[in-house]
Amino acid sequence: MSFPQIDDIILKLTDEITVRVLNTLLDHKEIIDEEIVNILNADLGEPQENEAEEKESSRIALKMVRKSLYQLNERSLARYRRVRDKETGYFVYYWSPIWERIRDLIISRRKLSLKKLRQRLDYEQRNLLYVCDEGHTPVTFSDAFELGFICTTCGKELAQKENQQTIEFLKAKIKELEEVLPSGLEELKALEEMRER
Repeated sequence: MSFPQIDDIILKLTDEITVRVLNTLLDHKEIIDEEIVNILNADLGEPQENEAEEKESSRIALKMVRKSLYQLNERSLARYRRVRDKETGYFVYYWSPIWERIRDLIISRRKLSLKKLRQRLDYEQRNLLYVCDEGHTPVTFSDAFELGFICTTCGKELAQKENQQTIEFLKAKIKELEEVLPSGLEELKALEEMRER
């Protein structure tokens, strides 16, 4: 199972393999690292004769999964339980997701996104913005005045930017996030249901 909101957040923090490892963790209450490797490599399928070398290089190694698990552990998104194997004497690590931390991470990221959107909306509403025909970075009226209404990047004349469409877009995104934040997304509900299993 994949959770797009979690995937986006984790991908910003780490890498694609860690996203896949976390999704595998979310599908299980508790799992060992070798099983995660087997699941992830099974998802890749069996290589064809002409694809054998290419597929072999795309196989996920145990050390890559362990690195991802430790990254998740460092961010308090996964925990482990260490048990000594009576036959071999080696330690076996049983990994599980930390549901509360994952939920809190999603909520805090949404709140941060909401805050940034509100700041951008405020900036767009309070300022007359000027931009060149090439669409380089817009500047405020005072900055455009200091520059003589000439773009510093291309040297073309700056004209007032019509930003009503941007303002409407920002308002719509803010409204969408405000509605989602208190009620929670389906992903959060799915996480709660999985946690109860």
